[in-house]
Amino acid sequence: MLEILFLLLPIAAGYGWYMGRRSIRQSDSQKSKKLSRDYFTGLNFLLSNESDKAVDLFISMLDVDDETIDTHLSLGSLFRKRGEVDRSIRIHQNLIARPSLTNDQRDIAMMELGKDYMAAGFYDRAEEIFINLVSQDEHSEEAETQLILIYQVTKEWQNAIDITKRLPRKRQQALKCTTAHFYCQLADEAQNDNDKIKKLQQAIKQDAKCGRAWLTLAKIYLDAGQFDLCKHAISELKTADIDLFADAIATAKQVYRDTQDPDGYQELLAKAIAEGAGASVTVALAEHKISVNQHQSAETMMLDSLYRHPTMKGFQHLMKLHIKQAEDGQAKQSLSMLEQLVEQQIKFRPSYRCTACGFPSHGLYWHCPSCKQWGSIKRIKGLDGE
Repeated sequence: MLEILFLLLPIAAGYGWYMGRRSIRQSDSQKSKKLSRDYFTGLNFLLSNESDKAVDLFISMLDVDDETIDTHLSLGSLFRKRGEVDRSIRIHQNLIARPSLTNDQRDIAMMELGKDYMAAGFYDRAEEIFINLVSQDEHSEEAETQLILIYQVTKEWQNAIDITKRLPRKRQQALKCTTAHFYCQLADEAQNDNDKIKKLQQAIKQDAKCGRAWLTLAKIYLDAGQFDLCKHAISELKTADIDLFADAIATAKQVYRDTQDPDGYQELLAKAIAEGAGASVTVALAEHKISVNQHQSAETMMLDSLYRHPTMKGFQHLMKLHIKQAEDGQAKQSLSMLEQLVEQQIKFRPSYRCTACGFPSHGLYWHCPSCKQWGSIKRIKGLDGE
């Protein structure tokens, strides 16, 4: 009898182990089914526009399994993108309050909460969070990036520059154009020309191809009567950003007029055209040639330009030349009417477009109102532009 009992002991132990494993699997299966049912219920709430119920359900599910943290982060991001920032804040605040979170998980949740505050317009709260993240030894560059965005919105340009200087050198190089515009913004806010010039020179030191800085310097030097420096700034602008040269035509025309140097002005425009300055500069050169009685040369140049790069601006100016030479009569009147129609078409069309997002505008913006890129708005090229 004892021998039989002894033989049955391993069988009983094996059966107990099997039943225990089966109980665990059943428990896990039931828990998984409950989570699955709860998630589907939450999704139904979202699809039914019952966001409050969905938030409450997902937060209660967080108490069940910490593995759902990533799902809650994604859900909070979804609410923020939908404009339901208050619900996103609730989710991320609940995550941060959990003592079981690791440091990395808490930092991620804090980052998301900071973005929530930015979306809600609570820039002071967002700034506090990101400064705290930046102060940690190990943190991602995203915290600095978010701080730079905040300082752009709040127009704290020096703070934005200071944050940029803390980034790795490679990242600083990628942001040199943006940083140069920050210095230009400081120059716009400066109270006297000396301070403006210093800030603009810092912008150029940051990015030698910052056309905005050269263009602004040229205007400051012209107003101050420093004509040689003005000419130098215009020449540097031509090298730095040929697309922006058309915006310096008025300044260039004035400085060469004040120095009685019409030949220098004509040479400057000719070089700019050769480097691809566009139709506006071609028209300016044609007008200058007409003013010095070079009518045939102006007409020939306009025709050659239209053959190579047809534009509405060039076509309109060519018609003006023919109108001046035409005799009074029906033909001249018809040509004049056509020229006016083309002029109206040019005024109706936008002159600038953002190269990053395509935002069109009639005026030059240094900061794109749509995609928030700096220095991305350029004159439109092609038939309706340059």
